[in-house]
Amino acid sequence: KQWYQRRVREGCPWKEHLYNLEEEAGCEGSVLYVISQSSDSHRVMAVGVRGEGFTNRLSLPEKWMGVRDEALSEISGIPQCVFVHANGFIGGNKTEEGALAMAVKSLDMQGQA
Repeated sequence: KQWYQRRVREGCPWKEHLYNLEEEAGCEGSVLYVISQSSDSHRVMAVGVRGEGFTNRLSLPEKWMGVRDEALSEISGIPQCVFVHANGFIGGNKTEEGALAMAVKSLDMQGQA
């Protein structure tokens, strides 16, 4: 699979722009996660299905959902985890490398790598 990486600034309205870029490139639905930086951590965000409200293309792994800090680092095997939301649409890590590792491991665990 090909990787396409772009940094997104916090607060930047990126979703519609991403959908338009995918449409223009003929690869609708191919981007599953976006990494962004917040004030104190980095986030991995599941991209939603266009027009489907809160449906994610691929949520973060169920066993990570609702888990925080050291417990999340332990079950994921990724240091410096901060959280994964109970619905799996967003997670955080103290480092950009950690957030990217969360995205990569999520893809691998769910047969998308």
